Amino acid sequence: MATIFLTGASGCVGHYLVDQLATKYDLLILVRNPAKLKFKRSQYPRVKILQGDLDNIGQFAETLQQVDYCIHTATAWGGPGTARINVQRVHEMFNLLDPAKLKRIIYFSTASILGADNQPLPEAGKYGTDYIKSKYLCYQRLPDFWFYDKIITVFPTLVFGGDEQHPFSNLSLALPELRRFARLIGRIRLDVAFHFIHGEDIAKLVNLFLTLEEAQ
Repeated sequence: MATIFLTGASGCVGHYLVDQLATKYDLLILVRNPAKLKFKRSQYPRVKILQGDLDNIGQFAETLQQVDYCIHTATAWGGPGTARINVQRVHEMFNLLDPAKLKRIIYFSTASILGADNQPLPEAGKYGTDYIKSKYLCYQRLPDFWFYDKIITVFPTLVFGGDEQHPFSNLSLALPELRRFARLIGRIRLDVAFHFIHGEDIAKLVNLFLTLEEAQ
């Protein structure tokens, strides 16, 4: 049975991924605070919790050598360590995977680094927030590594989701506050595009990617 290493399992999308994958794979989930997990451990006996974070990813080097698939959803949203976590530690983690065993990496970036042609936008790397700059830099450097041909990159931006069994996404949490400005927002016209998706649909897509990979 294949083994998946999943980061960000305590988040909105991470919980939906556990729902989709934990009954079909041996799932190793990296979380800083297991108390944030909303599911009962007895619910998914094939889930193993690894307490830690990307800054100390080296301590899981031996574990990563046993992984068939790596799904990376965790991220730093801002602050002084953003580039270190979202660029250096991500590349370090992927480099710890075994080239002979690894089948696929699914890496979560953001559509905020893409232009209208769905290609990386240089302005994102120059003028974006710390988060966007780091995601742009990480993506731009991926072709330099051995694992590049094994990567599927996902580019979500505005993610909905959350209920009693799943943490609410940042967007879903903000919706009640945004209703106060509904009339004003309705009058704004911008030449931009927004990408909306539900966390459960993201998880279903990832499950599909893995299913197709397993069938090959």
